[in-house]
Amino acid sequence: MRNLKQLVATILRRVFRMRVSYQYGKQYKKLLKRNGIHAEKLETHDKWMQKWSVLGSPNPVYYRLFSHYVGEDLNIIPEDICRTVVEPILDPAPYVPYYSDKNIFDKLFKEGTLAKTILRKMNGMYCDATYQKVELDDAALALLLEKSGCTKIVIKPSVDGESGRGVKLFRYAQQQWREIGGDAPLTVAFLEANYGADFIIQECLEQHESLAYFNPTSVNTLRLSLYRSVKTNECAVTRAIIRIGGKGALVDNAHAGGGYVGINPDGSLCHRVLNQYGESCTEFNDIDFTQQHTIPHWDRVVDFAKYIGANVPHHRLLALDIMLDKAGNPRLIEFNCKAYSMWLFQFTTGGALGDYTDEIIEYCCANRDKQHFQLTL
Repeated sequence: MRNLKQLVATILRRVFRMRVSYQYGKQYKKLLKRNGIHAEKLETHDKWMQKWSVLGSPNPVYYRLFSHYVGEDLNIIPEDICRTVVEPILDPAPYVPYYSDKNIFDKLFKEGTLAKTILRKMNGMYCDATYQKVELDDAALALLLEKSGCTKIVIKPSVDGESGRGVKLFRYAQQQWREIGGDAPLTVAFLEANYGADFIIQECLEQHESLAYFNPTSVNTLRLSLYRSVKTNECAVTRAIIRIGGKGALVDNAHAGGGYVGINPDGSLCHRVLNQYGESCTEFNDIDFTQQHTIPHWDRVVDFAKYIGANVPHHRLLALDIMLDKAGNPRLIEFNCKAYSMWLFQFTTGGALGDYTDEIIEYCCANRDKQHFQLTL
């Protein structure tokens, strides 16, 4: 039975790798064409191929694309190798569903890490902020919202809610809760119809004025790549960007028309804004990004990110979404142990894994058997 499992796992890995490589290869060729990047061989092509060939068969399309933006950085990781080798080893699949549920976050981190939770629904059961079951009707919902003291809330799926999907904002005005950007009243029927078995309602925090400057209608989040070293177990931020909503948008995600800007290690911003296709500009939302802009309290943000990483013990590679509240305190929006989105960093500042790339390659070479797959035989 064990030999059969190993055989099936090997076959699945190969099939998964082939499918991912084919899909991403097509996407990246389109991006090369869209951005007018020629396919001629780079001087460092052979060195890059040699570096990454220990983990698979690297497709040079990744190096051609990202080196156009960040230079010939040998640490540029191929997305198919990241998805099919690095992530499954550093972020083992059996633990992903647990840590991907936003309703678990309050159990992992100290008070003040997150926005205040008002109501949650977990696997079909309504619970309050302390995970106690509640019987919910419109009157009970209104009472919970009143006791929260909030005048603005955010509702979002607690599982499978990537890229801002399903996020809605509500404001209390004239003695009723109404959707911002819509006209739906907040009722139990609305929750049941739109969110199903798993969601969370939280206080909508007001962001720091320096981040609201980039777009006041969206919460403009900091996306940090956080790695916990396999050698020292210390956490480090390898890359960072800020995501900015388009003018008038409620979300900042690039897939919803937003832009993103690289953040240098000192907290200063790079001088160009990119979209999801790698198209760049120096002016966005009528703001000139050739001027100097800096993220305030950057050292606190980095320390906060390390705190988050230290409290997610089963995973070593996380993508953190962090906001700065009105007082300048970092607050966790969510962390991702899947959908790492390394392309955001490699369009802006360099290889996503930064100075830890060689360490990670060495570890993955020695731990190929830790590419976890959920098998039932």
